[in-house]
Amino acid sequence: MCGIAGLFLPHQAKDKSADISAMLQVMAHRGPDSEKIYQSSNRRFQAGFKRLAIIDLETGEQPIVEDGNRRVLLCNGEIYNYKELKRTPETQNYSYQSNGDVEVILPLHSAHGNEFVNLLNGMFAIALYESDTHRLILTRDRLGIKPLYWAEVNGGGIIFASEIKPLLVSGLIHTAVDEQAVSSYLAHGYVPAPNTLYKGINKLPPGHQLVAEANGVLKIKRYWQPKPADKIPAQTADIEDYLLALLSDSLKMQLRSDVPLGALLSGGIDSGLMVAISASLIDKPLNTYTVRFEGSTVDETPLASMVSERYGTNHHELNIAETGIGDHLLNLAWHTEEPLNDASLLPNFMIEQALGKHLRVALNGTGGDEIFAGYKRYFQMPIERCFLSLPSPIRSLTKKFVSPMQSWQLNRAEHFNNNRGQYIHDHTTSFPSPIRDIIGNGQSIPDSIQAHSFTNFNGDPQTGSLIADLESYLPEDLLLLLDRSSMAASVEGRVPFLDHRLVEAALAVPSKARTPGEEPKGLERNIARRFLPEPILKAPKQGFASPVPKWMHAGLGKQAKRLLTSPTSLERGWWTRQGIETLLANPYRHAFRVYSLIMLELAIRLFIEQPLSKTSPSTTLEEFC
Repeated sequence: MCGIAGLFLPHQAKDKSADISAMLQVMAHRGPDSEKIYQSSNRRFQAGFKRLAIIDLETGEQPIVEDGNRRVLLCNGEIYNYKELKRTPETQNYSYQSNGDVEVILPLHSAHGNEFVNLLNGMFAIALYESDTHRLILTRDRLGIKPLYWAEVNGGGIIFASEIKPLLVSGLIHTAVDEQAVSSYLAHGYVPAPNTLYKGINKLPPGHQLVAEANGVLKIKRYWQPKPADKIPAQTADIEDYLLALLSDSLKMQLRSDVPLGALLSGGIDSGLMVAISASLIDKPLNTYTVRFEGSTVDETPLASMVSERYGTNHHELNIAETGIGDHLLNLAWHTEEPLNDASLLPNFMIEQALGKHLRVALNGTGGDEIFAGYKRYFQMPIERCFLSLPSPIRSLTKKFVSPMQSWQLNRAEHFNNNRGQYIHDHTTSFPSPIRDIIGNGQSIPDSIQAHSFTNFNGDPQTGSLIADLESYLPEDLLLLLDRSSMAASVEGRVPFLDHRLVEAALAVPSKARTPGEEPKGLERNIARRFLPEPILKAPKQGFASPVPKWMHAGLGKQAKRLLTSPTSLERGWWTRQGIETLLANPYRHAFRVYSLIMLELAIRLFIEQPLSKTSPSTTLEEFC
């Protein structure tokens, strides 16, 4: 896990240089162990690497430069199946410079061209430069676990990096707010790829490859998308065995590390199953970590202890003190760069900071809900089913006698049958049209990317719903959150449930087998029953919930009012003073929406309207306001 950055200039582009050193320093947290910069003899390819050493501590430096400078390779992430790949005929005779996981890409590229990516199992953002053809190939992993940003520079060429900040300090990029991205953020809670909040700065979408040619032509191709595997066993018991074998193989590869490794163990099924299988794959006790937030009503340590005791893990309980949210918000916004409407950002940041004192690699259960159907939005609510049982004229009449918000919710219920992707979106958006009317936002509402994903899938509606989340909420929210929170603490977060083979197989399971009796994660629960005690299987789903209404009463509400009703904020026209005051007047209903607007406002001020801080700011929100 590291940070990469670079500049590529086609033949006809004007000579220019990026401040690669500054680009690396602004993401020093991604790679505190070493730094290396490469520059081609004609200065038309420049690149740098910040390393967090995980595999091959002695010889695993990057960029990897072939003899004669024929090719230059940088990779942020891990190629988990590198040992298996090094045993294939096309790689065995290659003269390796290192014992690491990344260099195997070069002989694969020699044998398969740009299709090399189809052989990789891992999380990665790759930059591969061919000096003889003067071509740059940028590749992002299938699920979007690792980020990769890029932008075109004036006069020709592209600049790329693992984060947005390096692009902004390169000396080559000047940006502004993308107004359409603001509306998309309000609709989704994030800005979907390929866009970002910042004009001209792009995200390479998951499962995509960008090729920059010597003549300046850019080609972007999708090489993978989530879809059901062609073939899985027919019987439910055999399906369970098959998925278990795939998860075990994923864990076998992801447990490879030359530095301390552990697993984040909550009281849930995903992490419990992950730990149970992992314990059988290694010859020493697995390090496990459970987090308890002081003063929280949620305490998963008793359930986590059951798993730890059963599998003899080296267990640690980390107590995290509850601190003022205002002390952390600027730090969170600086690290995430893109606004993110996910209030679990703070507890996840604090968890990773605590883990960073003990280890360099942490396994977690992200992805289990998306492949085994763990969210309530995959199932029709009883009240919605009741409403839809009414004759159409009565449903239409009902909408005329309720509030605008209630009418919108009734329309949402109808989407379950006629537009399932929109239904998924409507259950996750914080700013539906009635709320936009309240805050005075007149921007056009963009199409839902979940609806787009669902429409493009021709199959079982529940599977289509999972794919909609795998293409949107997972990479744009959960995986961005994981990358930024873990990298801020110089910790590599690994996600064994997102092995692409397991994802494809899980999507091929019929919904009746995946969620028998409409029980969320029913199939996974049956698999886990072989490993986990009954209290964990019966425990209600819990996450790292943030008490945002409590934060508002504790002072965040006053700070939010100063921030969001300042002349600078109101002049943009995205909301009104009265709208903000209306939200703040009912924090238990609107606190998360206020939080969302705070994160948007901070992103704009930190990255556009003010000089960019080269290090994480220590300023509190109170001081900032």
